[in-house]
Amino acid sequence: MSAANDLQIYERHASAWWDRSDRFFRSLHSVGNFHAGCMRWEWGEHLQGARLVDLGCGGGGVSLALAAAGAEVQGIDQSPGSVEAARQAAAERGLDAQFQTGDLRQTGLEAASADFVVMSDVLEHIEQPSEAIAEAARILRPGGELFVNTFDRSWWSRFTVVTLAEGLGLVPRGTHDGRLFVRPAELTVFGKEHGLVLRSLQRERPAIFATLRSWTIHLRRARRGPGYHAFLRRLEA
Repeated sequence: MSAANDLQIYERHASAWWDRSDRFFRSLHSVGNFHAGCMRWEWGEHLQGARLVDLGCGGGGVSLALAAAGAEVQGIDQSPGSVEAARQAAAERGLDAQFQTGDLRQTGLEAASADFVVMSDVLEHIEQPSEAIAEAARILRPGGELFVNTFDRSWWSRFTVVTLAEGLGLVPRGTHDGRLFVRPAELTVFGKEHGLVLRSLQRERPAIFATLRSWTIHLRRARRGPGYHAFLRRLEA
């Protein structure tokens, strides 16, 4: 039986990050493209020339989508194999994005140096999510924004993400631990503790027919859903 919240999955399978025949990473790219689209819609032309830090960047799917939109991207991840996959993908696409290994809770980056910070599919893997939020707030300039997408801690989320997605093989068994999911109210409190105010929050859920037809996870916005994404703004000094 696989251990829950097994983050070594990403390191063991790092060579498949950009292999579209791999069911798991194909779903990660689909979900990542959905969220990158949300950020492009919200941030629009402000991405051009903006300094963006992607905490927990993995193989760089979201990072490179935002680099293609004009952002100056720096990605940080604890998995050396994933970072190397991101570097190779950036080079192949001619995108100027930098990637490094590191702890997203202690990046060593200069305070107030980023216009945007991204934590996509990250908080649900961290035992102390407030520490990651604190670091994101520290490196954001006043008026800058943090994007987060994660899962609500509820029976529905656990059933959808762990029982169904992992049970059907869309996600490797052991990827998630439902006890680490983060309720929206908790995210709001974590933000307030570190000078971030919630600007908007959107629920999301799998697009069932599209997912089953392609055997790839596809998301859509919804009034109710197991997951959500949020934009939090750094308060002015």
